[in-house]
Parts: sequence; C-alpha cells; structure tokens
Amino acid sequence: MLSSRVEDTPWVDSFDLPSVFDPRLPYYKEWHDFVFFDRASQLFGLLNFAIHGNPYDSKRGYGAVLAFLVDSGGRTHTALKLIPLSKLKVTPFTPDFHGEGVASVSYSPGSSSFSLKGGIDQIAFDLHAPVVLAPVTMSQIGLEVLFKNRLKEEMLEVASEMASIWDKWVELPRLKVTGTVSVGGTSYSVDTTTGYQDHEGGRFDWGSVAGWDTGVLLCDPSLPGEPERVSFLFYRYGASKESSYGGIIVRSSDGEERFFDSEKVTITRSGEFAGERAYLPGVTRLLYPDYRPSIPATIAFSGSDESSDSVEIVFTPRAACTIVVAGMRDESETTFNEMYCNATFDAKLDGRTYHKTIPCWFESVRPRRWG
Repeated sequence: MLSSRVEDTPWVDSFDLPSVFDPRLPYYKEWHDFVFFDRASQLFGLLNFAIHGNPYDSKRGYGAVLAFLVDSGGRTHTALKLIPLSKLKVTPFTPDFHGEGVASVSYSPGSSSFSLKGGIDQIAFDLHAPVVLAPVTMSQIGLEVLFKNRLKEEMLEVASEMASIWDKWVELPRLKVTGTVSVGGTSYSVDTTTGYQDHEGGRFDWGSVAGWDTGVLLCDPSLPGEPERVSFLFYRYGASKESSYGGIIVRSSDGEERFFDSEKVTITRSGEFAGERAYLPGVTRLLYPDYRPSIPATIAFSGSDESSDSVEIVFTPRAACTIVVAGMRDESETTFNEMYCNATFDAKLDGRTYHKTIPCWFESVRPRRWG
C-alpha cells in the first residue's frame, strides 16, 4: 500500500468544508464513522458524526449524531440526535466535531488519538481511540490497485464516477478503543484493538448515487489465525445504476497484501434476515409501516487469483439498523443498511491457511424510489 503516516491523520481526516460561494452548498454532506467491537463484553458499536446541507446557513444545514449498538444478548440499541448549526463547531483544519450538549470528537496530534464523548437519549459514551495504523485514502487504494493489476475499463469508469461525486473517502484501518459505553443505565467497559474509522464527504444529491457494499472485518492480528486486516468495497455506478466494481483487500499477519477484484469474486445471497432490526429516523416506521428492505440471511464472497491464493467470507448478520435519507431533487430516497455480522473467513495466502469467525461491520446502500 502507498505509504502514509499516523502523523498525517489530522489533515487527511479533517473536514473538507466547501467554499461559501460553492453553488452546490445545499448538497454538501460529510461524516465520521467510528466502529468497534469489544470481545470481552461482546459489544458492537457504530457512532456516526455528520453534517448535512449548507454548513453556513442554519435554516438549510444541520449536524447529526447517530449511535447503533448491539449488546452481548444481540439486542439492538439506536439513537439519533440533530444539532442546530449554532451549536455545532467544525473546521477544515482538524477532524474535530463539537456538538454542544450532545457529543464531540476531539483529535489530539500529540498522542495521535481521538476522544469521543456524548450522550444521545439512553446511550452515553466516553471513549479514547489512539490511531494504530496510518490513514488510507481512496486515491491510495486506487493507485495501488492500478499498479498491481491489469488496467480494466471498469476500474476507470468507477474511479471517474467516484471522483465526480466524492470529495473525501478516507479510512483509518485500526484504532485502539478504550473507555465506557452506557445503554439504558447498563455500563460496558471497552478495551479493544479492533476499532476502525472511515470518513466520507461530497456535494451531491442522494438521488444521483447508485449505492455500494462496504465493510471491514474487525480483526485482531495478535490472536492466532487472524489476518492483519480484511476490507471490501463494491461500488455501483453507470447510467443503469446496475454496474458494480470493487473487490476484497486482505493483508496477512506478515504484511503481504492481496486484492481480489470483481472479476475474481462471486457474490451470493440467500435467505432473509429475521433478527434484531432498528429504523432511523423513528418517523420511518410511522410513515411506512410496511417498509422492510431486504437483508439476506447470509452473504458470501468467494474469490481466487491466478496463483493458489483464495478467499471465502460468509457474512451472517446478527443485527441491523436501517437508515433512510431523502434526496432533494425528486422523490428518491437512499437506504443504508448498517449490519453487525459474524464473518466466517477462510483463505489461503502464500501457503498459509486461515479459518476463523471474526466480527464484522457491513454497510449496504441502495436507492429507493416511492410510488
């Protein structure tokens, strides 16, 4: 992977606020996703800190904090809080996000770590998250894939479309996360090295996005039989919104990296998920009581390359949170299915065999048009 440093985090992961004169200001949106899984308490967490709309006009923009937690019993806990711009502070110079009276993200360059504090309804958190692995941008991933693989038309098409839509797409592959999370009065201690963060942003209407499937296995390479990291992205693009290109990136515990692209990966979906499921915003269930977008009971990725290397990942969702966001130009809406999964990881890389079940965050995004 093209090199970057942990010390680069403040500027790579800072907010990319547009100019006040930008004609696309109403379409601006940007967010942090922090994901973690604590194996001792069996607590999964996704915390999202976002800005939507014109960040300079309190009537046309706002902030939001979202929490999606799954406890050891598989129970889903969610909360969403909107923040007026008068109570929100962000700058283009740091990753900081301060929502007065709600929640904050603060980055300390000296310790290369995030502090996440806040309370939303029945959920409260006080977490410290040092950056363990250096940030990776979508440009770095794209250049690395082009350098190591034969150039394909699909690569150029999806790269062109993503570049036209997204101003920022960054991930921090590993965070150490410590602290406490409280849900309805029950407190959980968090101490894990399997934290992850991504940061996306752009100036576009949701109706112009065809969706994607992305996620990360929350690996612990200090444990026997687990790789350093496994992540995936399959991005939908094109006039028909049905084309898709992407792949799976696997880095072994000794640092060797493999990319299995769409041509080498078969994706199969089966059954229908019947487990714990939440909907945000809460009004979604009132407006559309019969709305239940399909989530498979299992999703399987199977791939191999010209060598003897192969990978198979079978995702089994444990809990899901469906988030519906509306477009501005028409009646289109976009559905985010955020899933906490068990991922059975089977792979052969450089003669080494892996067989492990690893907790996973899986995000599936699709457009939805009513009527």
